[in-house]
Amino acid sequence: KRHFKECISFIHQCRLHGGNCLVHCLAGSTTVVVAYVMAVTELSSQEVLDAIRTVRPVANPNPGFRQQLTEFGGVAARKVRRQLKQRYGTSPFNDEEEIKALLPVGRAGPARTEGARQGLVPRARDRRSTTPFLLRVKRTFSCIPTCLK
Repeated sequence: KRHFKECISFIHQCRLHGGNCLVHCLAGSTTVVVAYVMAVTELSSQEVLDAIRTVRPVANPNPGFRQQLTEFGGVAARKVRRQLKQRYGTSPFNDEEEIKALLPVGRAGPARTEGARQGLVPRARDRRSTTPFLLRVKRTFSCIPTCLK
């Protein structure tokens, strides 16, 4: 949890500059991605994790990391969100809409097909990728050798 703010800022800066960021760790990479998405949306850790599992089914933070995410939710996530906005300005991305589109029916709207997911893109700006954030995460994991997954 003590590294969330630094990791979130780094990931956000990479995205704003049109780049990607590989988050890798033996046990904490999913936790860092969930914390980032919580910071740039108003979604709970469980909602974000459910959405991530639609593109990465093996995502499963251990109980200690889940507790850290629960503690990060609410006030801490709002504080980081506010700091990101102060430092980088209004986000050009539609992260909350993209994440909600991945949730099952009844959670935050209708589930989308793969084709519909690909249609969700951030607002156009300079050199940014038009591929939704979690789909880029999925593609990044797809190119990692099986022995490292």
